[in-house]
Amino acid sequence: MKTIKFLLFIIIFMQVKFVDAQLPIDFSDKTYKNNVQTVLLHPVDEPLGLPVILLNDPHPLKLSFDVLGDIAFVYYYKLIHCTFDWKPSNLQPGEYLEGFDYDQINDYRFSLNTLTPYVHHTLTFPSEYLKPKLSGNYLLVVYEDVLKEGNILLTKRLMVIDPKVSIKASVPQYARNPDFTKTMHQLDIEVLTSGETENFPGNSFHVAIRQNGRWDNAITDLQPSHTYSDRLLYEYIDETVFEAGNQWRNFDMKSFKYQSEHIQRIFSDEDYFTVKLWEDQRRNRKVYISEPDIFGNKLIQARQDQDTDIEGDYAWVEFFLHYDAPLTHGEMFVLGALNDWNLTERNKMKYNYPAKGYEASLFLKQGYYNYLYGIREFGEKHAEVALIEGTYWETLNEYLILVYFRKPGTSYDQLIASSIIKSHS
Repeated sequence: MKTIKFLLFIIIFMQVKFVDAQLPIDFSDKTYKNNVQTVLLHPVDEPLGLPVILLNDPHPLKLSFDVLGDIAFVYYYKLIHCTFDWKPSNLQPGEYLEGFDYDQINDYRFSLNTLTPYVHHTLTFPSEYLKPKLSGNYLLVVYEDVLKEGNILLTKRLMVIDPKVSIKASVPQYARNPDFTKTMHQLDIEVLTSGETENFPGNSFHVAIRQNGRWDNAITDLQPSHTYSDRLLYEYIDETVFEAGNQWRNFDMKSFKYQSEHIQRIFSDEDYFTVKLWEDQRRNRKVYISEPDIFGNKLIQARQDQDTDIEGDYAWVEFFLHYDAPLTHGEMFVLGALNDWNLTERNKMKYNYPAKGYEASLFLKQGYYNYLYGIREFGEKHAEVALIEGTYWETLNEYLILVYFRKPGTSYDQLIASSIIKSHS
């Protein structure tokens, strides 16, 4: 009997592994179903924090999302270990996870007094049943019933750090390339190695740099320009340069009872609210103005007398950018955390010929939002903002620097350091 059970286990395991290998997962922050909204992953009690935890002393992360409708389903989640460039690693779950390789999401509540009905789901992890035991990149997958095509709700990236090196970084006022002076941010990075990371070749390390929350223009495989026994230098002319951009535009719809500064009109239908923003203009030829922002993020929040998780309502937010003629070399997008930093059909804008401008409508939960307009040229993966927003060295951006290390003879990328710097004080 034990032999039969063991064989059945092996067959089921092989089937699951086969299904996993065939899953259409992008290994990015993505929502796979239209009824899944407002996916958030951040440290507990830090709604604007990054999904990063320490390996041996983790501060728990909180995942939350809404599923439109009034029926609650049981969902599950699992973690997949990834390489430094966000591809599935060769490790088996038992090698990188302690406990089970999947768990159930049990915490949910129904919306209350909202035009748009939804079920709010939350998860706090790591838990005693599932926790990472190796550092590196991880993909969190939420699914219904069985992990297979059609059952996936969402995927979110998170990072587990085992600090072993330190990072020094700066953004000099003058880039090495004079063509970038006053318009671009150049990062100079120094990684100080020690202990088990010393005296290894430079190609054992990979550095990634992310501007604000964007992955479309991130640098994911930066090699050192100079290698020493106890430090690595990353000092380049072009390889570590980002558009400085402009301060983020914003709108505040924490309440539907009043119109904040950038909202022209709020009106309601039987099923949802509509928020019409004032018409936006290009800023590329205007004088730079320093205004505070939250680096493109979103803060989901309703009125103070409401429980945002279940009483925050939804609205179709209407964007309009005046533009004399449609683009012939690319596509226009609304950028920011409001679409999970992605460039998809959801946040791509369409040209309105009679009105002479680009327009888009996004279905968003009450809160405070940052956004920019960007152009993605045909055939490119990233969007550029300079033509619409301008690009000024004075712009304050956040840069996340990640250092990965693959020790010779091992089969996975350790995440051994992270640092967040601002472009200037």
